[in-house]
Amino acid sequence: MSWNNHRGAPVKKSLGAWAVAACLAAVVIIQFIPSQPVVLPAELPPAQRAAHRVLAFEGITNFRDLGGYTTSDGKTVRWGRLYRSGDLSEASRSDLQQLPELGLGTVVDFRSGAEKTQAPDQLPEAHTFEVVEIPTLDQGNAAIFEDLKQRIDSGDFEGFDANALMEEANRQFAGEFTPQFRQFFHTLVAAEGSPVLWHCTAGKDRTGFAAAVLLELLGVPRSTILDDYMLSDALSREAHSRDLTLLRLFKGEEAERQIAIMMGVNRPWLEAAFASIDENWGSFDAYLRDGLQLSQADIDSLRNNLLE
Repeated sequence: MSWNNHRGAPVKKSLGAWAVAACLAAVVIIQFIPSQPVVLPAELPPAQRAAHRVLAFEGITNFRDLGGYTTSDGKTVRWGRLYRSGDLSEASRSDLQQLPELGLGTVVDFRSGAEKTQAPDQLPEAHTFEVVEIPTLDQGNAAIFEDLKQRIDSGDFEGFDANALMEEANRQFAGEFTPQFRQFFHTLVAAEGSPVLWHCTAGKDRTGFAAAVLLELLGVPRSTILDDYMLSDALSREAHSRDLTLLRLFKGEEAERQIAIMMGVNRPWLEAAFASIDENWGSFDAYLRDGLQLSQADIDSLRNNLLE
C-alpha cells in the first residue's frame, strides 16, 4: 500500500504524458497515410464507369465526368474527355498530384474577378494545360452577393425569392452572356477532343448551363440532360452543409432556407434557360449558329471528337 501511495502520482503523470505522446503520434501517422487514388471512370471496365462518374477528389467538389451518356442516334459520349467541377481553390496536395492523371489540355474558369481574388485556384506546379478565363456574371455576381450579405446581416428577406433569382440568372446565360459561352464552345472546338475541365465556384450554374448546352449539341436527350444537371443538387448541398448549419445557428432559419435553395439546383432553372434560348434565338439550332457562331464543321468536329 505504501508503495502505491508513494508511486501513485508519478505513475499517473507518466501515463498522462504517454497519452499525449500517443495522440501526437497518431496525428503524425494520419498525416502521412497516403490518400486513396482517385478512380478514373475511363480506366474502368465499361459496366463500372457510370457508378464512378463523380470523382472523389479531397478538396474539389462536384467533380464529374460527362462520359457515358447515350445520344438519340445511339452513340455515346466518350469517357475521360469532358469534366465539370466546382472551383479548385481548396484542392489538396493529393488532388494536385492526381489532377495531371486526367491528361487535361484545357481548364476553363467561369468565375468573376472577385470570386477568383477571394479563392484563387490551386493548380499543379508543373501543369501543362492551358487556363482559359471566361468571367461570367462578373458585375452581376458582385451585386447579388452584396444584396445577399445585407439581407443575411439584417435578417430581412422580405420580397426575396431565391428560386426566381436563380431562374432569371439561367435565362441570362442564354441571352446577355452568350458571348461568354460562345468563347467556351470555341475553346472546346480548338481542343480537338483533348480533355477539358470547366468550372465556376460551385460547379452547378454557369458550369451546369455549359454542360447542358454541350450535351444537347451532342444529341443527348433532354431528360438525360436534366438528370445530369440535378446531380449537382445533393453534391453541392453536401459540400456546404457545415456553412448552412452555421448560417442557421447565427442568422436564423429563413436565411438558411433561402441560401440552401441557391446552394442547390432545380429543374425549372435549366428549363428556363432552354426556353430563353428559343425566345432569344428562335430555336436551339439557330442559337448554335447565330448565338454561339458555330459552323456545321465546328459542330461535326465536336461530335466526331466527343462521341463514339
